[in-house]
Amino acid sequence: MRSTLAFFGQMASRWRETGAIAPSGPVLAKAMVRTVGPVAPGQIIVELGPGTGSFTKELIRRYPANRVVAIEFNPIFVNNLRRDMPAALVIEGCASQLPRLLHQAGIDCRQVGAVVSGLPLLVLPEELSAGILHAVAEILPHGRPFVQFTYSKKRWERFSPRGFQAHPSRRVWLNFPPAVILPFTRAC
Repeated sequence: MRSTLAFFGQMASRWRETGAIAPSGPVLAKAMVRTVGPVAPGQIIVELGPGTGSFTKELIRRYPANRVVAIEFNPIFVNNLRRDMPAALVIEGCASQLPRLLHQAGIDCRQVGAVVSGLPLLVLPEELSAGILHAVAEILPHGRPFVQFTYSKKRWERFSPRGFQAHPSRRVWLNFPPAVILPFTRAC
């Protein structure tokens, strides 16, 4: 309940960064994490924009042999995540600086097994969204998954992220609002 109230407070004051009218629900969280697929024990799963932590919690549950590293820009969410999910490494910073943030945390990018993103890339400035996608491509080894979700598949198509192979999307109706999961693989 506390994280939901924090979300609504941040949505009202920082809508462009939050980019949603409600926190992601458990059905979307399970579908996103299931889309990641197998990750070798010891590899790191990077989450971008964890917000209230619905994906974070599911990542920790589903991948107990993997470290979850969550990159969050909003200091209120950072504090709540650090308090509520001590099993995850929560780093405060901008996802466009992902290589530097991981390096500062002592994480070798070759250890990254997957990237999961809850970032509102459609509402962020275009150059920032492009910078974030470039940063993901920089740290994600070839053949590894990048899973994003959106509320507007049609608007997302303008991104067509370079360096990634798109896979069929999946709509999750039991989320408010309904969302679309966009799975990618880092291409060679």
